[in-house]
Amino acid sequence: MSLKITTEEAGIRVLTLSDPDRRNPLGHAVRIELARALAEAEGDAAVRGVVLTGAGGHFCVGGDIRDQGERSAAEHRERFAVIKDMVGRMVRFSKPLAAAVEGWAAGGGMALAMACPHVVASREARFVASFTKIGLIPDMGLLATLPARIGAARARRLILNNRAVTAEEAERLGMVEELAEPGAALDAALAQVRAEAEAAPLPRHYVIDWFAREVDAALDYERQVQPDLLNSADAAEGRAAFFEKRKPAFTGR
Repeated sequence: MSLKITTEEAGIRVLTLSDPDRRNPLGHAVRIELARALAEAEGDAAVRGVVLTGAGGHFCVGGDIRDQGERSAAEHRERFAVIKDMVGRMVRFSKPLAAAVEGWAAGGGMALAMACPHVVASREARFVASFTKIGLIPDMGLLATLPARIGAARARRLILNNRAVTAEEAERLGMVEELAEPGAALDAALAQVRAEAEAAPLPRHYVIDWFAREVDAALDYERQVQPDLLNSADAAEGRAAFFEKRKPAFTGR
């Protein structure tokens, strides 16, 4: 299993992406596990909030490149249905939900963090979009969650230029709510979730639901567009360049 599930004494569930040797990639099987774990946590009255983090000093390096490639339209639809379920649960989670980011949050890892209402980052954390580097558009709701945090112009720029963002800059931009010393992001996120869990739950539910509307549109759009891009020659070239550690030669096909 690539997802470790534990519960703190205060009833805070910790979901840890746990493939540290590969810096915790987010493949299809892990997304299924995460959606299921979120559903279980939301339905368990003893769970008062959730923190999402990664093992081994990194949050998540994004989608598993080895798990990508050409597939039938039906297979792609099924995979993006899982993504929509997972991200939809995150952006509408009725209990406090925070990401604790150490090290890299790249591609889908960055999208995963941005889908959490509260993000705590180690001062050594780094964020990068990475999607267009392999011939894809951002998915997992990032087309909506990033501009909601930092504005459309800045989001568009970070998505297209794939520039790595330091933790300090991420806080200034609004990608991150709180900075922590290296190794302390999880403790800080747990403290925040415990504090939020004391608030009235019903207003929280309706506020979260309101802000999730734009994410719904982004998830529908990426489910329509990303399958064609995943099957494109440019995406194949992007994957090959990634494995061969070279600059891709895109042709627009």
